[in-house]
Amino acid sequence: MKPSRGFTLLELMIAVVIIGLGLLAMLLANTHIQRTGEAAYERVVATQDAHRVIEGMRNASTNGSFPANVIVSYPQGAAVPGFANLAGEQVVVTYQNVASDPLDVTVTTNWLELGRRNTLVRLRTLMTKRN
Repeated sequence: MKPSRGFTLLELMIAVVIIGLGLLAMLLANTHIQRTGEAAYERVVATQDAHRVIEGMRNASTNGSFPANVIVSYPQGAAVPGFANLAGEQVVVTYQNVASDPLDVTVTTNWLELGRRNTLVRLRTLMTKRN
């Protein structure tokens, strides 16, 4: 028998298939990591938008009689205008009791995560008149 000095066609085809599957796995992992990063970014933006509404409410609490001035500026269950950072984004403020002091506030941000799935972030805080 002669010693072989190279690869057979079958060995080369198996090697190409294995390398192709490895590259496909790397591509799918990269796509998954990218989508996860985008979803995390959207969640951060939604949380920041809710914090902006809470800060606006705290600033509104300095003018007029509390809590009526905050409730007039940010009505119960109505969408807060000016938020379009995410696909289908809507920021809504709700109160446990509109006459209480401190005011129990929940800010909910809804959006379409990655343009497909309805997602929300809720922040709850207690608020009183700011001097």
